[in-house]
Amino acid sequence: MKHRLEFEFVPLDFNLKKMPDVSGVAVDSKGNIYYTTRICPGMNTPVVVLDPKGRYLRGIGTGMAKNAHGLCIDRQDNIYVVDGNRNCVFKFSNEGELLMTIGTPDSPCDNGCINYDFNTIQFSSDSLNHPAKIDVADNGEIYIADGYGNARVHHYSADGRLIKSWGEPGDKPGQFRVVHGIGLDHENQDVYVCDRENERIQIFDGDGNLKAVWTDIWRPTDICIRGDYIYVAEMGELMFIDNVLYQPGTRRHHSQVRVFDRQGNEVAQIGTEDSGAAGSFFTAHGICLDHEDNILVGEVNIPYNDIWTVYPEGKGMSGGFHPFLQKFRRVK
Repeated sequence: MKHRLEFEFVPLDFNLKKMPDVSGVAVDSKGNIYYTTRICPGMNTPVVVLDPKGRYLRGIGTGMAKNAHGLCIDRQDNIYVVDGNRNCVFKFSNEGELLMTIGTPDSPCDNGCINYDFNTIQFSSDSLNHPAKIDVADNGEIYIADGYGNARVHHYSADGRLIKSWGEPGDKPGQFRVVHGIGLDHENQDVYVCDRENERIQIFDGDGNLKAVWTDIWRPTDICIRGDYIYVAEMGELMFIDNVLYQPGTRRHHSQVRVFDRQGNEVAQIGTEDSGAAGSFFTAHGICLDHEDNILVGEVNIPYNDIWTVYPEGKGMSGGFHPFLQKFRRVK
């Protein structure tokens, strides 16, 4: 029997009720927490910075982003924000100064895609079209999951020059249907890609050569690797499937977080069908680990109405508060 890991839900008092849609989350070298938000009433700031106790420090990128979808922090505490709607990636200093832009803002590639619908992609392009997520190697090289309007992984130099792109639309090995999440194994430079609508994770070497495929991953949205384990946020099939809203009366996989060993064996599972409850997920979308290996998970598309009542056996509070950022501590 394989060794299982156990995690416990840690309540946070971060006052995130007015900061919905936490699309990405990251932690810097000081333990400060960064999250991207796409719906922030009265505030046009895509990145919010909290200290380790959840106290507000500052905002970054005010007025620049239309859809802050992904987030990453490098070894120098620089901040990378993926803006899906503007078709670019912004790199900021830790103080919020814009250092670099990858892609031409507001200019998606012309690859036949209509309204960011992955089903309409005619061919892949080396230019961005609604990118989703990002990760940065120890040497500063950049990997972008691109995304909704493309079917491509892009590898850039630290100064933003394109080194290589790979991937085509489809469901065969090495092809993609929504390249949604990306994570680097900093020990051997392997690239883990969340191939969301194919419901799998594909593992490549740093040059884009396919090494392995993990199946039965329920619409993975984000991924991170640390030590012996791979941590995966799974959107599940309750919210959307092929861009179609979940319909009551059907039973599908719920959103969850799973942890795998390096052979792809599941060693932990977090979340239940009671998606409205704290400690479970409506749409897990961003994931990272802090310095104590606690898991932080951001969620999007959390409703404020009676949608909980349509969930199978759901007990989530109708109209109540569901945390948009959740923390889980490993039980030793």
